[in-house]
Amino acid sequence: MRMKALKYVIVYFIILQFVVPLLVPSHEVYHNRIDYELTKSNLHDIDAVLDQIKRQISRNKSDNYIILLGDSVIYGSPGNSDQPVNVYMEQLARQTYGNEAPAIYNLSMPAMQLGDIYTMLLKLDEHKISTDRVIFNIRYASFVERTPWPPAVFWLKDELRKLDPETFAHIRPQLEATGYTGPEGLYERYKHLLHEDLLPKVSMFRYKDFIIKSVKHAYSKARGIPIPDDALGDPRPWFEKEGLEQYLKSDEIANSYSDMSFDLSEESPDVFFLNQIANHQQGTDTMIVLTGVNQQLMKDYVQKEGYKQNMSRIDRMMESFPFPYINLEGKIDDALFTDHTHFTAEGHEALGSLLWNAYIK
Repeated sequence: MRMKALKYVIVYFIILQFVVPLLVPSHEVYHNRIDYELTKSNLHDIDAVLDQIKRQISRNKSDNYIILLGDSVIYGSPGNSDQPVNVYMEQLARQTYGNEAPAIYNLSMPAMQLGDIYTMLLKLDEHKISTDRVIFNIRYASFVERTPWPPAVFWLKDELRKLDPETFAHIRPQLEATGYTGPEGLYERYKHLLHEDLLPKVSMFRYKDFIIKSVKHAYSKARGIPIPDDALGDPRPWFEKEGLEQYLKSDEIANSYSDMSFDLSEESPDVFFLNQIANHQQGTDTMIVLTGVNQQLMKDYVQKEGYKQNMSRIDRMMESFPFPYINLEGKIDDALFTDHTHFTAEGHEALGSLLWNAYIK
């Protein structure tokens, strides 16, 4: 009897593995971008998103898609998930190619560093999603010296450890300087293995956040309650907001836009990861975008000679890479910014136009 019961349990488990992902509405897992509010607390949600995208690609039987990777600017902060740049790029793609337009998947996350972007490329490989067509962004702040914050891999440290141990070992001292600690001792290693490697492979655990989300949304709809907007902040134009000028004087901004001369050697964690990305993307249709800042709001920073020299040095460095590169500093109307670096919905539309037209050249 016990063996028979065990067989039923095993069969039930196998069925659940296949059925659970199909029960969760696809738009609850991925709607134009990763759900930041869920994922920031459970990074394994990214795997559910990649599963969903892979399923859509297989269903369409087409490799006609582009991957966007980057930080909060490409993600679409502070607006909602109907307003990120890929939404406007897909509209232009349909105008250009009609039914042959590529899908454009946005796998960016606020605070993503170049180390996270490299790791996400490895995760795409793991999920057998092509990285032949990729657009990713860098920023001026990407190359400011880390003292030691922020970590060169903000989100995906454990994923990098698993997927590329050699690269992880190289960058580990910088990560440890910002507070990273790996599992120590037999019990900690076992617990880490269970929660980081084994349980996330079980569909019920991998999709639990999206199951809860879909149940809440279904309940709200049944009761006639509006689904809350998923904007991350105030999307109004910067000139309608109070307190921004004080924020721009904060240490966070001063450090991020320092005019100290950049170290663009391999000693820079960001140059190191930029080279790792370039090696991974050899022979692909990859485009690199430097997203700029609000020139009027940031005039005290961007007018400094050191800032201008650093920006020129970034441009010269990018000439050595075998990919198209566009510098968007000063290319988008300041009125379309919502703060020093993020955009209104109209700003994302303008960004989408610039990226799409540059990519199809």
